[in-house]
Amino acid sequence: MAVFILVIAGLIVYDYSHDLSVWAYVIPFLAGGVLVAWGCYFIQSDFFLKAFYSGDPHKNEISITFDDGPHENTPVLLDILARHQVKAAFFCIGKNISGRENIVRRISEEGHVIGNHSYSHNNMIDLWPLNKLLADVTMAENEIQRTTGKKCKLFRPPYGVTTPLIAEMVKKKKYSVIGWDVRSYDTTIKDKERLMKRIFRLMKNGSVILLHDTTPGIDIVLENVIAQAKNMNLKIVGIEKLLGIKAYETE
Repeated sequence: MAVFILVIAGLIVYDYSHDLSVWAYVIPFLAGGVLVAWGCYFIQSDFFLKAFYSGDPHKNEISITFDDGPHENTPVLLDILARHQVKAAFFCIGKNISGRENIVRRISEEGHVIGNHSYSHNNMIDLWPLNKLLADVTMAENEIQRTTGKKCKLFRPPYGVTTPLIAEMVKKKKYSVIGWDVRSYDTTIKDKERLMKRIFRLMKNGSVILLHDTTPGIDIVLENVIAQAKNMNLKIVGIEKLLGIKAYETE
């Protein structure tokens, strides 16, 4: 952003004596807009904040993460994970916890990590002012702590979108932001064969895989991801181990 401002300032100074075309301003503004949009959408860009999205590329380890729960599908996923002795991370929406506290407690008691995925998951949350953002994520944090007794340190922005205000909120809350390097698009790709081919093509050492509790048939996808990881000699480990971070505050 500082570079963009310097470029525009330089153009204004140069234009004072050389009478530049309007395109000399339009093109940098368009390029800057594209750059900012890219930085907002791709959490791996570290454009506005530092995110953890992959582990050591030299270790045959990966992690599986789920967003948008707790959901009616979540217990089925937990059954599969227990059967295969695999640990995962669940980034929960605060408003979904009420009435499903037993699911959240089960996630925690079975050794899976719980992270903050906002309270509302509002589709306009990226445009909210800082005080409203802080209030929203704090409500989710409080719901998780009320249910599990644990104060989570991990945050995943809704839709994976980051902005300067989200970065400021993260800084104030001292969260570790968790991204991914395998975005499955399981909420939009309805063909399960195509979906799994995409995941398998992108899986590699250190990968963090993004799935959603809410996707119909996600249990089938999970079974196949676990099987494929075994075929590729990739060990599925918890997000704390993969990324070398702590999921909860300790006294």
